Amino acid sequence: MWQEYRILADNVYDAIGNQNPCRRLTGVYSMRWSAAIIFITACMTGMAAGQAEAADTNDDIRLTFLGTGAPRPSHERYGPSILVEAGEYKVLVDAGPGMRERMFQAGGFELLTAVDHVLITHLHFDHTISVPGLWLTGWLFGRKVPMKIFGPAGTTKMMGHFRAAYDWDIEYRITVGIHSEGSEVISRDIGPGVFFDEGGLKMTAFNVEHMPVDIETGESLGLKGATLGYRIDYKGRSVLFSGDTRSTVDSDILDVGKGVDVLIHETQVPTPGNSPEAVLANVSLVVHSTPEQVAHVFNETRPRLGVYSHIIPPEVGADELLPMTDYDGNMLVAEDLMTLTIGDEIVVGRAAGGTNIFTEADVVDK
Repeated sequence: MWQEYRILADNVYDAIGNQNPCRRLTGVYSMRWSAAIIFITACMTGMAAGQAEAADTNDDIRLTFLGTGAPRPSHERYGPSILVEAGEYKVLVDAGPGMRERMFQAGGFELLTAVDHVLITHLHFDHTISVPGLWLTGWLFGRKVPMKIFGPAGTTKMMGHFRAAYDWDIEYRITVGIHSEGSEVISRDIGPGVFFDEGGLKMTAFNVEHMPVDIETGESLGLKGATLGYRIDYKGRSVLFSGDTRSTVDSDILDVGKGVDVLIHETQVPTPGNSPEAVLANVSLVVHSTPEQVAHVFNETRPRLGVYSHIIPPEVGADELLPMTDYDGNMLVAEDLMTLTIGDEIVVGRAAGGTNIFTEADVVDK
């Protein structure tokens, strides 16, 4: 499945020079870490490197970063999408451009047909455009349970449009013998609070600030809608997704994120200068978080590990991003196909692919 080796914290220190490895662990990622797994254990308070054991037990949460970019196309960072695996559950958070292909890279048809829960943070195209690809590809190649979609107000309406757009496609495939089970979609508009609590998995939504405001005054421009972040808890492990947000001193994330194991936050690095390109790029700063603002969130919530994802612009890496972040805890910058296993240790790795073989029996009714 995925290869691994361990680089303990003292060796990381040697690898990245005169830096605190616990704070600057992400410096390793500037080496294009390939199939490496870095044990953060030795950096964690009260944990010794010699205690590190193989992660990925039944009580662990495993994350796969399928896309760490934003609307602008990038060969390195596909659109925002993160897979959460906890026990028997496989939950996708957002479905940006290229998600289906990254998921296939990470786990082949086995993974594509296993994911049946999707959380949408908001209804921008770079977070939703691959929902039909996952829903229909998973069904076509073997999934036989409905796709369940949760998201802010408007999600059910969006999924109704998707269903209408592909009605003929679905009818065609069923007519030629594809099983009908799994072609259904169950969608639900949700607001803040716990919306799923089954089998030890609890999922909580909270409001984030991503609605458009006046650049000068900060006042709302009157657009109706909602944007959400999510916290997922499973058997004592936890992960929080900021969604797209501008962080303020009274953001809900500061309370919901207290003591979380892993806090994943978006960011936008300002583009310097006054060129038309820079001015255009910086317009969105009013609805995203600068590294300085993310540092405030990390300092207030103190996660075991802070992670940057949904990075604007996509070419920004750890060498530039981390020095801007005034936080003394563990943090790193995610890359596409990076994995995190959250257990007694937090293990960083890379998805190396699953099976890409399917059998006709998985697809066609007999």
